[in-house]
Amino acid sequence: MCGIAGQVALQRDRGVDLAAVRAMTRALAHRGPDGEGEYLAPAGRAALGHRRLSIIDLVSGGQPIFNEDRSIAVVLNGEIYNFASLRAALEKAGHRFTTRSDTEVIVHLYEDRGVDCVRELRGMFAFLLWDDRQGRLLAARDPIGKKPLYYVEQGGLLSFASEITALFQLPDLPWRLDPAAIDLYLSHSYIPSPATILDAVRKLPAAHLLVVERGAVTLSRYWSPPQETVALAADAEQRLVHALEEAVRLRLVADVPVGCFLSGGVDSSVVVALMSRLSSKPVCTFSIGFDREEYTELPHARRVAELFNTDHHEFVVKPDAAGVLPDLVASFGEPFGDASALPVWYVAQLARRHVTVALNGDGGDELFAGYPWYATGARLAAAAQWIPPLAQAVLRRDPARRWVHALPRRAAKGLDLASRDDAARFAALRRTLEEPVRAGLYTSQFAARVDGAALAYLEQTYRQVGARDLLQAMTLTDMTTYLPEDLLVKVDRATMAHALEARSPFLDTDVVELALTLPARLKRDGNGTKRIVKKLFGPLFPPGFLERPKMGFSLPVDEWLRGELRGRLEARLLTGALVDAGIVQPTMIRRLVSEHDAGRSRGSVLWTLLMLAEWFERFGGSARWS
Repeated sequence: MCGIAGQVALQRDRGVDLAAVRAMTRALAHRGPDGEGEYLAPAGRAALGHRRLSIIDLVSGGQPIFNEDRSIAVVLNGEIYNFASLRAALEKAGHRFTTRSDTEVIVHLYEDRGVDCVRELRGMFAFLLWDDRQGRLLAARDPIGKKPLYYVEQGGLLSFASEITALFQLPDLPWRLDPAAIDLYLSHSYIPSPATILDAVRKLPAAHLLVVERGAVTLSRYWSPPQETVALAADAEQRLVHALEEAVRLRLVADVPVGCFLSGGVDSSVVVALMSRLSSKPVCTFSIGFDREEYTELPHARRVAELFNTDHHEFVVKPDAAGVLPDLVASFGEPFGDASALPVWYVAQLARRHVTVALNGDGGDELFAGYPWYATGARLAAAAQWIPPLAQAVLRRDPARRWVHALPRRAAKGLDLASRDDAARFAALRRTLEEPVRAGLYTSQFAARVDGAALAYLEQTYRQVGARDLLQAMTLTDMTTYLPEDLLVKVDRATMAHALEARSPFLDTDVVELALTLPARLKRDGNGTKRIVKKLFGPLFPPGFLERPKMGFSLPVDEWLRGELRGRLEARLLTGALVDAGIVQPTMIRRLVSEHDAGRSRGSVLWTLLMLAEWFERFGGSARWS
């Protein structure tokens, strides 16, 4: 992994600002501490910058990298895992390579395929390519969205960077906040692409290309996940085993030490098992736990480590570890409310002391229906079958909804969710901010600037994926929202803050495309989740080893917000920059804090608000949304 930056002029009589590109590149030094490179196109029409984290070809793999006549230049953040096979085919076609770097295949593949070259890349990537002959800039992100890319148009220049904080280095960058993005953040704990916290800045969505040519900017999608399951082929199970084994093998290719994050859950345990089979020496594994038994998976991780004789390392996160919040906020650059970023930050810090690359089990829950809310959604959908259509229609109207909310809390929530259609129900299950809380949280001035788009975001996505099967629709919605906009953002920022490359075998496109076509009954049944993964890889473990209930990267946020973080919570949410911004009502904040103190869990929304307040303290002092 690395950090990239660039700029292209949208007008013929305008040259790029090389000093600004250099400033953006320097701001990404934490992503690439091993080297720096830059390129200025003839006539100053484009410039590229690169910070390198050396993984493959430590000697000659510096960037930018060029084609034979240096008319095409590229900077890449990420890895191209199928570069060896692509290189062999390109050399056979007459292309001459000057490095062993995976990045070099992009310029030669572009020469042969043009912008469609991106369709043949198997990996995690965001890259900027300049074609001087055509006067064309190509920007692209990988299909799943593992590597980020931000951009902003300003004064006839289009600027790009791996992180929004690099764009903060641009002179005269408009610091106007996007109210809709803030509403999305508070509703979901993240800001989905293409929005960002700043109104002028955009994120390139996953699986998209952006092309700049003759002053015109075009955006297009080049890949979509399979929407429908298919009949189970006789060799489907063996193909899945081969695809995941190959994905792990490809991700072990590096000229630096490689390890693995190990939670003790199914996905990371399977990855460690496969790494151990493919490695000639013990795998380095890294686990994070808490000093509260109900939140820690360290004993389970130790069992996996012992089973495969790994070189195992652990770290226990304690409440005072939240003192890293300002550093976390600075690394993310935008408000980010997923509290599991904290343990990922610490496991990345731990791993970087020993390795430069760490594999993980990310993606297994989306592909094989591992999350608990899928079971909840299925139960509520089944319950809805017992509510007559006319009664459902009545319950969806405002007067009836007010009557429902007067019932005991759990009964009201269950009846409310069951009365919704599948899309609206799933959206309500996945939101951080409940609708009644949202209605009372915003100031009247801020509420007047936002509409219902944040509430409709997940519901619209659910309908757009077009899957007929309930489980497929839920997993595909997460694949295109939660996975790229939350989970992969969390992993990228937390690992790159420590110059650690994270690789995700389950998110190999071959694995993804195969897994998404498997029938739902192979993923989830009455006996549990991830049935096919446990069936195929269970023989690598003792009997019943993979049947343990899922925990995930959870942490004791509720307790912390009632204890060690209580003072910080009040200081940030009831005074300071967030209150001064005029977004939230202090009376509602006090109510949420009071309810949380009394034992009702308000941890998710309070943490999300706290991280927004921390962002305002770090970045937003002079920013305005109005």
